[in-house]
Amino acid sequence: MVIKTEEIIFKSGSARQVSNKPKTVCEIFCYQPDNIEQMSLGSLYIVAELSLVKDCGHLNNLLASLIKREYYLYPERGAIKSFRSALKKANAHLADLAKQGNPEWLSKLHFICASIAKDELLFVQTGQPQAYLARENHLVNLGHRIIPDSGKPHPSKIFSSIVTGKIETGDKIVFATPTLTELLSPNGLKQILNSNQSLLDVSDQIDKIAREENRIFPLAILLLKAEDDPPLEQKIHTAQQPRKFITPPIDLKEILR
Repeated sequence: MVIKTEEIIFKSGSARQVSNKPKTVCEIFCYQPDNIEQMSLGSLYIVAELSLVKDCGHLNNLLASLIKREYYLYPERGAIKSFRSALKKANAHLADLAKQGNPEWLSKLHFICASIAKDELLFVQTGQPQAYLARENHLVNLGHRIIPDSGKPHPSKIFSSIVTGKIETGDKIVFATPTLTELLSPNGLKQILNSNQSLLDVSDQIDKIAREENRIFPLAILLLKAEDDPPLEQKIHTAQQPRKFITPPIDLKEILR
């Protein structure tokens, strides 16, 4: 099984925001194993949004780097232990940041982190990002599987409730920042994802909708699709192709129950 990806980042909205509002930054991070020892850990995917506050402009990148480094550090631990260790490292940094007396970022950080190793999905989030799985004619909100904290979460437990499951060939997954709901309703997203379009066509359609409706808010969308492992000849050809990014002008059986 291989995971195909497409990235969509709308940045034009941030330039038009009202001057007295904080700038919002949306980012996507995709990491692959660097060597054969790390292959068992699969890939790591992060989608983040942060309304910038004092001394926190680096937070998205720093968290992504911390998680990536710890996740791939000791491959012999396996995916689930590596994932938990990476989240523990991120939580420790957030707790230290809160101790410095600037907890404003707590309500302004929207963050998804997921790993896919073979057919195993591990997923965690904080804030109000959007995460969906499309399988056959079903669309499941993965975030609804996460048990919400009662009240304001402690910085040391920002990333705590992990969703696990198995993906199947043909599954499509969407990880996005909160404003996805302003662009597409769940029914609209379901209709697009459950079509027979390629992942590239899906991303082009979402881009077209945003252009036609003149959406100007910042938004990041990561599209994933599980496909059968291609023949060796196709792998070699694909490896020679430049990676394309779309930037507009700016058994998951348990989850399906």
